[in-house]
Amino acid sequence: MTAPQQPESDFVQNGLGDKSAPIADPESNLISPSQTPEARKKRGISWFLVVASTLSCIFLYAIDNTITANVIPVIAADFQNTDKLAWLSVGFMIGGVAAVLPFGKLYGLFDVKLLYILSVILFQAGSALCGGAPSINAFIIGRVIAGAGGNGMYLGVMNILSINTNDKERPMYLGLVGLVFGTGTVVGPLIGGGFAESSATWRWGFYINLCVGALFAPVYLFLIPGFDPRGSQKIRSRLQDFDYLGGILSVAVLACIIMAINFGGPMYAWNSAPIIVLFVLSGVLTIAFCFQQAFCFMTKEEHRMFPVPFLKMKEAVLLFICMAASNAGGFIPIYYIPTYYAFVRGDEPMNSAVRLLPLIILISVVILINGALMSKFGYYQPWYVAGSILVIVGGVLFSRIDINTPARNIYGYEVLAGIGTGCYIQAGYAVMQALIEPSMTAYAISFMMLAQLLGITFGLSISGAVFVNYAMNGLLDTIPNVSHDEVESALLGVGSNLLGRLPPEIQAASLTVIVEAIKKVYIPVYVSGAVGLVASIFLNVRFTTLTYSDKLVLTTVYRERERYMLNGALLEDWRRRCVKGMNTDLYHLKASL
Repeated sequence: MTAPQQPESDFVQNGLGDKSAPIADPESNLISPSQTPEARKKRGISWFLVVASTLSCIFLYAIDNTITANVIPVIAADFQNTDKLAWLSVGFMIGGVAAVLPFGKLYGLFDVKLLYILSVILFQAGSALCGGAPSINAFIIGRVIAGAGGNGMYLGVMNILSINTNDKERPMYLGLVGLVFGTGTVVGPLIGGGFAESSATWRWGFYINLCVGALFAPVYLFLIPGFDPRGSQKIRSRLQDFDYLGGILSVAVLACIIMAINFGGPMYAWNSAPIIVLFVLSGVLTIAFCFQQAFCFMTKEEHRMFPVPFLKMKEAVLLFICMAASNAGGFIPIYYIPTYYAFVRGDEPMNSAVRLLPLIILISVVILINGALMSKFGYYQPWYVAGSILVIVGGVLFSRIDINTPARNIYGYEVLAGIGTGCYIQAGYAVMQALIEPSMTAYAISFMMLAQLLGITFGLSISGAVFVNYAMNGLLDTIPNVSHDEVESALLGVGSNLLGRLPPEIQAASLTVIVEAIKKVYIPVYVSGAVGLVASIFLNVRFTTLTYSDKLVLTTVYRERERYMLNGALLEDWRRRCVKGMNTDLYHLKASL
């Protein structure tokens, strides 16, 4: 009897099933998945040191994201150059975001431990160059190198923790990454400012990275377990599998986009030639990259830089949108609550950071609760829906803050935003890995990290442009006989005392202008929350009850259905198991069985 031909399941069609995987023996229930990581052997103090050392890298990477916030005036004075100040943060951003896809591809080709150690070395080299930079150009190069290395470290940590934990443990450990990253982002300006005000100078804000790296070096070398996704494949063959043209185009696209949205306003007018050229280049390069990936130009389908098969998975696309939206809105309050207190209440950086504690503590605690409960009960959509709603409410309330808003009200808004953000800002990493086979872990992590960094980049860039442009125009109209550069320096915090020397009535009017600009900054918060809410409605409610091995067997059964028709007992056994599953990607596979 010949079985009717059916289209392959999404699991196979999407390129996520290993079509070369060993076929199960029709007389047994056994199957051998290809290249799946072994259960971790590190336990006790060894595992604690592995986790502590890897999380220390996340902490350093997060600190370096914001460490220049309070030292810009000092760096500008040391180098006697204010023309390239925007590069101090943009350079780190370019190095980090642009390296996501190439690093993600490399982690799928080479030993995870080796790449992680090389990333740590790259980050430390960039930090050393920043600390010892003789000029602002050298400092910018150091920031780019450190950004790329930091991105590699982040991906390495996510891979190491994902590979060495099971499905129950993983969300908790990945939640720890989010907790540490958020904490580092907040304390970065404090560490930078603390060193800048001490006899050690701001340079030790970067040298300290070398000390931490040296402290944990023995753990990196001797305790972190290795995992080679390609086994015994030769190095030359692996290098041939790398999509070089796709890597170049992806780096160029992301670099141009980041420069365009960050330099527009602070450095150049939005309608100036440099910004127009950058946007045009971004569009042209994006089209070229999409064409190259779609038609596999100078690469093979399975070697493409971008994990295209994920775009065919509804759940993966929705998770990408939710990850980008949550990070776009989640980091804006972290930057602009201190800005509000600095301008309106005259808070020093340390006091401003203390004002953020309700937000940071709630985000951190809820991330951990999310990881624990999501693992235990398997439901993830409710976290996304509830989190998005709370972010929308928090964003709307933030946008109504004025000069006279009591601090207790702002703390309440922080609680709402913190709970909402913590519900789903880090969850995508664990959920995404539940959808794919273990051999795709590196690509799933880079896919989610691309969404995360793009969300942070666009959220902060758009909010920064809104703040500077609205405040700039308002202050130029409010303050008589003031130059554009002087207002810009005051808004960017480059050692200006413009507001302090104004008459009381003009000072009050100027603060009103600044607060109105800050209120507009929160519009992207509730917009991103709304985008996340719409996307989350279409997510599956919970994880599938099928294990990866079950999916692999079911896919094999389907592919070899004519053979399995001869063994009705085995087929019926797996049909019953499939019916219990929750994964919509297997619906038409169920029907065919």
